[in-house]
Amino acid sequence: MEGYTKEIILNKLIESCLSFDAKLFKPYLQSEIVITDAPDKKRFYSFFKKMLLTAQSNSIKPMSFKIEMPDWEDEENMKHYNLYDSVHKHSRLCIRVKETENQVYLDTMPF
Repeated sequence: MEGYTKEIILNKLIESCLSFDAKLFKPYLQSEIVITDAPDKKRFYSFFKKMLLTAQSNSIKPMSFKIEMPDWEDEENMKHYNLYDSVHKHSRLCIRVKETENQVYLDTMPF
């Protein structure tokens, strides 16, 4: 698991979301520099996988991905990785991401 940079990890997260394939991200999730809001990474992965399946079933392709910083976000430097479809106004999936010097924090938004 050693050697993954933050950039590689985040790019794989985006690729995984756009393809609705959680397995693409699983090895990168195991990196020591990734921390999650879940009690453990296995639970985070399970929830992430379910969220991707739900987003896929509720979306109309083509999909797009935007990194946003909403005004209402309380946490400083917290970015929202949002997956949008071609019809709905609101994102189909949102992952809160905060990068520090040597960590990537991931938090799934339930809606």
